Parts: sequence; structure tokens; C-alpha cells
Amino acid sequence: SWSAYEAMDLCYAGGPHDVALSVDGPMTNTENIVTDYIDPVDASQFAFELAFGCQVSITGLFITQLADGIMGMENENTAFWKQMHLKNAIPRPEFSLCFSRSNEAERDGTGAGAMTLGGVDPRLHMSPMVFAKNVKASGFYAVHLKAVYLRDGGGLSAQTTQGDMGKMHKLGLSEAQLNRGNVIVDSGTTDTYFSSALAGPFNQVWKELTGTTYSHNPVSLTDEQIAALPTIILVLSGMDGDPVGDEPIGEPEDVPNYAGNTDLSDNPRDVVIAIPAAHYMEYDPDTREYVPRFYTQESSGSVLGANTMMGHDVFFDVARGRVGFAESNCDYASLILSEGGSISQPPKAPVQTVSTKIEVPEEVPEEQEEAEVTETYEDGGDVNPTPETENQPVDQSSSKPGPDQTENNATPYELFNNDKPKQGNSEGFWEEILDDMKHECSSTSCRSVAALIILVAMVVVIVGTRRAMARRRVVRQYQEAELEISDLALDSDSDDEEGRYVDEPPMPPIT
Repeated sequence: SWSAYEAMDLCYAGGPHDVALSVDGPMTNTENIVTDYIDPVDASQFAFELAFGCQVSITGLFITQLADGIMGMENENTAFWKQMHLKNAIPRPEFSLCFSRSNEAERDGTGAGAMTLGGVDPRLHMSPMVFAKNVKASGFYAVHLKAVYLRDGGGLSAQTTQGDMGKMHKLGLSEAQLNRGNVIVDSGTTDTYFSSALAGPFNQVWKELTGTTYSHNPVSLTDEQIAALPTIILVLSGMDGDPVGDEPIGEPEDVPNYAGNTDLSDNPRDVVIAIPAAHYMEYDPDTREYVPRFYTQESSGSVLGANTMMGHDVFFDVARGRVGFAESNCDYASLILSEGGSISQPPKAPVQTVSTKIEVPEEVPEEQEEAEVTETYEDGGDVNPTPETENQPVDQSSSKPGPDQTENNATPYELFNNDKPKQGNSEGFWEEILDDMKHECSSTSCRSVAALIILVAMVVVIVGTRRAMARRRVVRQYQEAELEISDLALDSDSDDEEGRYVDEPPMPPIT
């Protein structure tokens, strides 16, 4: 348990979990792989004001485990992703979670997959994404469960043909029994929990296939024995709304996670999910034993927890009422190594997320002063595409940046540099202004406003200077005219010998 005060602060998603982004440049060591380049300038583009709970006390696992807090991701206004969307930090109310599993865990953190905010990254997918219907409009995400099977012989993928039906053993419960109390997809629950109504059929089929009684006692098993244990197969109601355009192309029987023309379901576009033993059997490295983490003891309702989601990129499309599933190893680190991309850079392939990169060179010719802006949308098209230049990022497959270079071979941006020129040097002064703008003002709108302010300031300075010069010129002319008048007066007036004033020439006498 925990208690906290509600607080608000500016934050962004990305970077290592235990340290801030490096102030010396964009290079960041992520999970001991020096391949990820996260630029603070890029990260600030996704910053937003987050309301969160500042913990003042914690108990239980929050003390002993690495994760000492909870990131709410349900469909509520206080959820992390929804606050991002409401503050325009992500373009759409969508996110995806891709969980991998490692039998070894480090106290400092272990790579466990990827989270995509504002969309989904198909580069992680090993099969096309299929969509189940989200039957709840708010709160938890719920699906409709149509059937549960145990597949003899194991296997990681859900792909099933009619010839595989001999291995499939259905647990004889009606849809009403399976869905009593809702079936939710909850990443915050580590294990999977089903209604106690499933316990009898599950235990019976398990014993028929394995010859052992299913229990939650630790057991010693080899990798081969784990792979041979039954795979749990779930059949979910597919999305029945109008097509969006991102559904798999082709016949349902050709898509791995569709029921297709098999006897798994009467709807060929129902979604099929596999939970292999490698996911529901948890390994304890201390005892070198496995513990089953699939439970059938709930009085009402079922929870498809993180070990069900594992091995899939699960896409929560809130606006369209869908939950998407695509098989994946969720190996983000290998993706970076193979493609040389970066989370702060738009991917090469068209994706369903929006990312904007703005480059402002420090010194460019006058005809090239326009900063490059590239935006990638769902259809993969570019807004105002520009021809390739030597300043654009190069293909990282041929050469990877070194530790002192960014991906476009530029010197890494530095937040603080004591060697910068003083303001007495005009060239260094303007370089310092541009450098500060890159850090403090990274969005398109901010830089547009900054440019407008600079332009207005320059106009005010020029107009003020011209007016001051004109005023000085008028004053000088006035002073010169006044001096001429004084000289004329001095020339026309004189004193007599006794110091009295006399006219020269003398005025004519008045008669």
C-alpha cells in the first residue's frame, strides 16, 4: 500500500529509469547498450504538466521490488496517457504495451519490452495486428471471451489450422459462464486469474494431457519440459464495427491470430491469443524452480494480466473501442541494434504515431534559413517533403554514430558549456542565442513566436534609432539657428562711452 499528496510537475516520457537525461549530449546508456540516442531537445517536445501522487509512505512489495509506484493506464482522466493527450503531448488517445520476459532480473532494472504512447509501432510485430472489441467505455479495458482451450504439445504462436484441431481441447464452459463479472485486460496485474468455474474443466484436461495434477507448488523442469507443457488458447470476440483501414489484408485463415476457417469459433475474425508455458510458468532463479501463475479461483470475473499480454504488442485504441493484439518478442534493444534508429527519431517505415523533428542550424546561408520540419502520419506521407541534403540523417545501417556524435554526425548538443564566447563578441553572442533557443524553445509554435518577437524587437530598435537620429538632427539645426540670431543681435547693438545703449546706425529724429 502507499499514501501520497497530489502534486503537479512538468515531465516527459523516455530515457533511463534511474537517472535524468545526460546534459552532455543525446547519448544515453539504455540497459547497458550504448545505442540509444535521446536528445533533451527532442524530449522536451513531448513534455506536459502531469498530476501525480507524491508518495510519503509505502509498504509491502513497494519497498522490496524495483517498481515502487504505479502508472495508471486505465481509461480515466487521471491516467498517464490521457493526461498526455489532454495536454496535446500525443496526437491520439492511444497507446500500446509490449511485454517480454527474462528469467533473470537485475536490481538496477531489466529490459522488459516497450511502451508506445500515441499509437503503435509495427516494427515490433511478428504477425499482423488483429482487433478485439473493448466492451467497456471507461475504467478497465474488457473483452468478451468466447472459448478457452488447452493445446497439447505447447507452442508459442496462436496460429491454428483445421488440421491442428486434434490438439485443441476445449474447456466446456458457456460464454455466459466465462464472462460473468467481466474479463479485463490489466497490465497492472502480474498474473492471470480466471473464475473458479473454470477450475474443474481446466484441472481435468490438464491431467489428461500431462499426467500430473495442476497445482501452484514449485517444480523443477527442463527447458524441453517447459516447451512441451500445454499452451492456453483464448478466443475473443473480434471487432464488429466498420473497418478503420489498419486491419490485416487477406483472408482470415491466412492471419495467425484470427480463428479463420477452424472450429475454434463460428466467426472467422474472432481473435485467438496464445499463453505458452514459458509465460504462465514463472522461474525462480534462487531455487531454480518454476511456479504456475495461471489461477482459477476468482469468485467472479477474470483478469488477463501481464503474463497473458506477454509476447504480444497490445494496442489500446480507446477512441475506436478496440484492443489490438500482434505477436511479438518485444525486443526493443535488438530493434535499435538492427535498424540503428532512435526513440527520438521518426522510424524509417510508416507508422501510426506522429513525430516531429525540427533542425535549426547555427549558421546557414540566407537562402537556406528555413528550418526543416518533417511530420509522419498514419499514411506514412510527409508534409512539405524536402529533397535530401547533406544535413539530413544518413542510413545508420552503413555507419553508426560514435559516442561523441549524434545520428546526423553533428556534435552532441550541450546544455552547459563554460567555453562559449562572451557577449562582447557579436558572432559568439548570436551563436549563444541560437544555442539557447535550441534548448529552451524546441517546438514549432514556440520558435515561430520567438522569431516574431526577435523581428518585432529589431523593428523597434531600428525605428527608435532613426527617431533618435532625427531628433538630434532637429536639435542641432535649432541650436545653429539660435546661434545665428544671437550673432545678428550682437552685430546690431553697441554701447556708448558711458556704457549706455545706443543704436547703430542711429535712429532718425522724430519731429
